[in-house]
Amino acid sequence: MSFLSTITERVRGLFSDEKEPGIDESDNYQAQNREKIIAFSIAFFISVCLWFIVNLSRDFTVTIQVPIQVASVPEDEIVSSEVPENATVNVSGEGWNIISVYNNPPRVLLTAQSEEINLSEQMRNQIGAFSDLNIIQVQPTTVTIRTEEKATKRVPIVSNIQLNLRERFGLLNEPVMTPDSVTVSGTSSAIDTVTEWRTEGIQFDNLNTDIQRNIALEEPGQGLSIDLETVNYQARVAEFTEAEVRVPIRTVNLPAGRAVTYNPSSITVRFDVPIDQYSQIRDIRPFQAYVDYSVIEEDDSGRIQPEIEVVNTDFNIRIRSFQPQRVSYFRIVPE
Repeated sequence: MSFLSTITERVRGLFSDEKEPGIDESDNYQAQNREKIIAFSIAFFISVCLWFIVNLSRDFTVTIQVPIQVASVPEDEIVSSEVPENATVNVSGEGWNIISVYNNPPRVLLTAQSEEINLSEQMRNQIGAFSDLNIIQVQPTTVTIRTEEKATKRVPIVSNIQLNLRERFGLLNEPVMTPDSVTVSGTSSAIDTVTEWRTEGIQFDNLNTDIQRNIALEEPGQGLSIDLETVNYQARVAEFTEAEVRVPIRTVNLPAGRAVTYNPSSITVRFDVPIDQYSQIRDIRPFQAYVDYSVIEEDDSGRIQPEIEVVNTDFNIRIRSFQPQRVSYFRIVPE
């Protein structure tokens, strides 16, 4: 009884009209304020607890989302019908029981051996453990489960990744994805139209360094599944510089006894090369320029465009242009 009296006196002190003490009593005044705050907090906490106790003893009606899981599917079959992920259930009951179901809704298991399932009845059976709860309505009321023979198919993975490189930077080779294909599982009718599988769409801007990332694949649609979630994507990036070289023009597939001369006899090829390879390529000729004699025989203009071919694959070369684009030629026919 003395404890209750002490608490009562301190709560009354919260609303007292006592004047603020003088400076010499400031420490005592602060201590009294702390006691008032503590007393108020205790009273507030008790009030909240009492409010919950009283109100949660009443009946409530709420809507909960109950997860649906299909069980007992044979390994060589797959569910071909569309089964909702959740069922919407209206339940009523005492607040304490409602909270336990609302925070942790039970998972409803449907067996694939039954084609037409009364979901309302299934809910009442599985949530029947909560005897004080009343199931008012279930949506959908029925679920149809159909299965088909499972089929698999290996398809290539296609990049949906956009690389925007910084100025004067470029790729040393085509980006590589590992693995480069994925196994798709589903019904025969569903996978017949699947010819490729794309990565998720990603864009890299202002890129100036090598990139190596795990990239997610697109989510499979209804009735499909894949054996991968991500692929490893690698792209090598380097800074390029411009170079040029003069290349003589030669004739291929030239018949015996024939000769062709060109004016000019060589062309200037401009190309990009990685900066760290520039010093190695200055003293070599990585291209050849040629004209097929059969093209000359079909030409009646007297000017022709040579073909450019990279003959040294040790370097990462990108042809920019060559000049002149067309050259004159003269055929020398033996008498």
